[in-house]
Amino acid sequence: MLDLRNPAQQRHLTDDALLAEDLAIRHADAHRGKRSGHFEGFLAYAQTRDRCMAALFSRIARNHRVTTEQVRESLLRRRTSVDAAVILAFAVIYWFAATHLADRVCRRFPLDKSGAAALVPLVVTSLAVGFIGVLLGEQWSTTIEGIRLGTGHLSYRLARVPWVHHRVKLWVAGVLLFWLAAALRYRVGRRNAGSGSEAA
Repeated sequence: MLDLRNPAQQRHLTDDALLAEDLAIRHADAHRGKRSGHFEGFLAYAQTRDRCMAALFSRIARNHRVTTEQVRESLLRRRTSVDAAVILAFAVIYWFAATHLADRVCRRFPLDKSGAAALVPLVVTSLAVGFIGVLLGEQWSTTIEGIRLGTGHLSYRLARVPWVHHRVKLWVAGVLLFWLAAALRYRVGRRNAGSGSEAA
């Protein structure tokens, strides 16, 4: 019997449940999916998937002497370290892209020459870059999730990817990162200008 208070044993149950879930989805795709040649509607597809999943979960529950509800609940236990690594990896990529774009905007609209007018393109660009970042980050996260699960069809499992539940917060974070990149660019530009004046 698994001791679900033990993190290692809980992860083992989660891995078994994820595998069973994936097998059930693949079974439904092959026998009732749109490309199976036997598609009879989404209801028939869902019923085929759920019957297979229920049978597999029941087998796992018996093998580990836990309840089927505990097997299902284990699907919701994600590895926080993995999700954090996926988001941080994209944040690094986003930072380099934001720094490059902020540099271009700052060169085109220098704050010391354009004054307040330079803020308009900065604001517009930051909002757009943040929005694009959210879209690309979501694609990044779902692609990594598909690779992690070994499938190109996430189905309803997409809803378990953390990114899709924090789009607004991530957009705000992206905008703030762009502004930080712009502020650092202006600071470096001022320092270089000051050094140039002193040298002259």
